[in-house]
Amino acid sequence: MKAILAEKIEKPLQRLALQQFNLKLGEETKELDVKIKKLDVTSGDWILIEYNGEDNEIFTELLRRDHGFIPIEVAKIKHEETYRGFVIGNDEHDRGLYIDIGIISPRRNYGLYPLHRIRTQLGEDKTKSLKEITEKFCLYKGIPLNVRIEDIKNVRKISLAATDEQESYMKDWDRYPFDRVVVLGALNNQIRKAIQITQLTGDIIRLDPLSFTSSLLTCKLGTDAPGVISKLGKELRHAKLFSFIPKLNRERSNLSKTGRF
Repeated sequence: MKAILAEKIEKPLQRLALQQFNLKLGEETKELDVKIKKLDVTSGDWILIEYNGEDNEIFTELLRRDHGFIPIEVAKIKHEETYRGFVIGNDEHDRGLYIDIGIISPRRNYGLYPLHRIRTQLGEDKTKSLKEITEKFCLYKGIPLNVRIEDIKNVRKISLAATDEQESYMKDWDRYPFDRVVVLGALNNQIRKAIQITQLTGDIIRLDPLSFTSSLLTCKLGTDAPGVISKLGKELRHAKLFSFIPKLNRERSNLSKTGRF
């Protein structure tokens, strides 16, 4: 069996990430009759895996549940299907975000998450620019998003939207008064080690993996994300860290600056 997982790894991290991923697979397959024959990274930075054994089907479902698969061919995608994609960047006219869901045949192609859908799903009004929303929700290159196929006009025009679960997840960031830190390009064990070294264990109440090399840190109430980043950044120099400040905390900060309470 051969599969390409919906996991992207940036080139500087690939060697270490594959070693860690192989260890993870070893733990997951120790009770299964499955042999990993090959573990590699494609030219598009996706994880490729080859395996065989009596428990192939069970292992395939484990991979599907934990990581997902890329569609590979544009002909295989269908309306309303869901995938894990990764933000590539802005459309050249700021009409939305390009998302890589793993279409690599007959040529590499990205889906577009249109600005009007981003505004609608994340509760932003029409005056908000793509740049403002991107900065607010940390929708930077490399962040994973679970997306749904909304329209396929042709092989080059694929419209996407966040899944209901992804939409709800991101709205919750703004709903609760906890600062958060998005970490892109670091393994979980690297992040945990950095938290211990910087003595932030009492300031981080949750570490949620977004993908194999990206995570979301939830700060303790009263702990500010920029302060966490200033400390963690010294230990995670290869990673990119971004702060999310919920609405309530932004309003408090603005009141503090103006001196009005």
